[in-house]
Amino acid sequence: MKCISIFFISFLFLGLFGCKAGEQEFLNPKEFQSKIEIEKVQLIDIRTPQEFELGYIEGAVNIDFYHAAFIESMAKLDKEKPLALYCKSGGRTKDALRALSKEGFKTIYALNGGLLSWEKDGFTLIIPKPPEPTKTTVTIEQFDQIIRSEKLVIIDFGAVWCGPCKMLKPVLDKLSLDYASKNVKIVAIDVDDSKALSTAMKVNEIPLILFYKNGILVERMIGFNPEETIKATIAKYTN
Repeated sequence: MKCISIFFISFLFLGLFGCKAGEQEFLNPKEFQSKIEIEKVQLIDIRTPQEFELGYIEGAVNIDFYHAAFIESMAKLDKEKPLALYCKSGGRTKDALRALSKEGFKTIYALNGGLLSWEKDGFTLIIPKPPEPTKTTVTIEQFDQIIRSEKLVIIDFGAVWCGPCKMLKPVLDKLSLDYASKNVKIVAIDVDDSKALSTAMKVNEIPLILFYKNGILVERMIGFNPEETIKATIAKYTN
């Protein structure tokens, strides 16, 4: 009986402590900035795309906490690398930490007080530059010219009513700025504005990202993809 009791207590101990959740830590702006600079964190802005467009911390990727695919999008990130989250004031970050507590991330840092405290302490934000706008109809002939206009051209087929497209937009805005001087062009095409082209290209799912190197299609992505995934693909065809 004594042996059984010891076994039960040991089993209970393991049950309570053997599956401990990953570390979650709230940091002030200075500490948060230090983690960004020293550690290879995955910096995630969980505000809406509209908020993100007004300014973000350099290096951040926008994954909207309010979007239905938030957990699914976060699950694509590397769970071994530290995760750094922030929102406007810290409220959504607390909710996100609870939502992510069982997703297997080893370390999650949170900006205490959000961007309000970040800016109050004198830290700056990046204002994104939008990709080359193509709000008018793009013909097949024009499309052929576009995909040959740079060494690497990234075409983003999307629509204003598409949720994942809205999530992807700030990511591509940032990449457009980052690669503006590196022979990489990012062009957004609205499937409703360019229906004939979209039909000819057999665009059945959006967002659809097509990578053209020297005018030749080399890669395609469907749905929302995080910044690091897109950057890795760019590197594959530019290095």
